[in-house]
Amino acid sequence: MYFFLILLIPKLLFSLELNLLCTNNSSNFKEVDVKDVFLLLDSDSKRIDLGGLSFIADEILITKSNISWTAKNIRMYSDSDGEISAIIGRYSGELVLNFTRYDDSQVSSLFLNCRKFEYKDKKF
Repeated sequence: MYFFLILLIPKLLFSLELNLLCTNNSSNFKEVDVKDVFLLLDSDSKRIDLGGLSFIADEILITKSNISWTAKNIRMYSDSDGEISAIIGRYSGELVLNFTRYDDSQVSSLFLNCRKFEYKDKKF
C-alpha cells in the first residue's frame, strides 16, 4: 500500500493539466485572424492541443511563475514543417506563441490573454 502511495505522490504534486481559453485582445485585428483559441496542456504526456493543432512537446518547463514549451518538426503549414515555442505567465495569464517556419525561418507571434475555461462562460 505504501509503495503505491510513494509512486503516486510525485505524479500528483508535479503534474499539471490546463484547460484554458485564450483571447486575442490586440487592437490590430487586420493582421491577426485568431480571436480565441483553446489551450489544453498535459504535462505528464506532454500533449498540447492548441486550437485545432495537436502535438507532443519536446520539452515542457514549469516554474513557479511561468510555463513554457517547445515542439519541433510540427506540420503547421501545408508546404512546410515548423517549430512552436510558447511561454505563459501563471499570474498574468499572458500567452506568447512563436511559430517558426523551417523553409524560410520566418517567425510569427501571437499574444493572447488566457483564463481557465468554464463552460458557463460560453457566449452562445
